[in-house]
Amino acid sequence: MEKEVLNFEEAAKFLEISSKTFNQLLKDEDIPARKIGREWRFSKKALLEWLGKGSSRDYFKNQTITRFEEVKSGKTENLISHAKEILDTIAQEKSIIIEDKKFEFPDNVEMEVKIKKRVDTIKFELEFEWLNEEKGDEEDE
Repeated sequence: MEKEVLNFEEAAKFLEISSKTFNQLLKDEDIPARKIGREWRFSKKALLEWLGKGSSRDYFKNQTITRFEEVKSGKTENLISHAKEILDTIAQEKSIIIEDKKFEFPDNVEMEVKIKKRVDTIKFELEFEWLNEEKGDEEDE
């Protein structure tokens, strides 16, 4: 009878990737798994389903050409107020200027709200995405 539940090393081998890569996937992706005591356990069926649900498009999203990040610390109330100002500007102007570059927002976009909880941190992200109609200069950067 074939084994249906795999340990960490067996799951990495099943997916034909290194243990190091598999460990990184566990941290970055939503891998179906259970930690029982100190050991990870994986269902072969769940791993195959997870693999089948993936999209190469998700990985191309990470190929950033122009990027700006603003990191601020402070009282939650003040930071939410700042975020609201940014969103209000976008809502009114349908654009935002960052580092002398204007980003136009089309009428229809995709929005993702993400909350990622790890052992020691919780991360909240609000992300808007649309197809970039602008081609040329930035592709070479």
